[in-house]
Amino acid sequence: MTDRLKHYLPEDVPDNLFTQNKLNRMGLVQTSEHVALVSYPEQKREYKLFDINNTRKRKKQQGFSLVERDLTVEQVLEERKRELEVRKGQLG
Repeated sequence: MTDRLKHYLPEDVPDNLFTQNKLNRMGLVQTSEHVALVSYPEQKREYKLFDINNTRKRKKQQGFSLVERDLTVEQVLEERKRELEVRKGQLG
């Protein structure tokens, strides 16, 4: 299955694709399989990417969490932009 999936570098990921961690921070849960992968060659890591159009709002649960939730798509995209700037600086 992974042969047919599109692979992206972090700077090439489209704005509608997010990792499961980012979806969690937006209060969303995926409703279908991942559609692509993002590769970080320097870390030798790959992460699944999910289409934001195939998500639903997570059910609210009582309790305490240190994870900031319910970020907007714009906030996550701005965070992604900062992460890419840091990555570019690290890689040279």
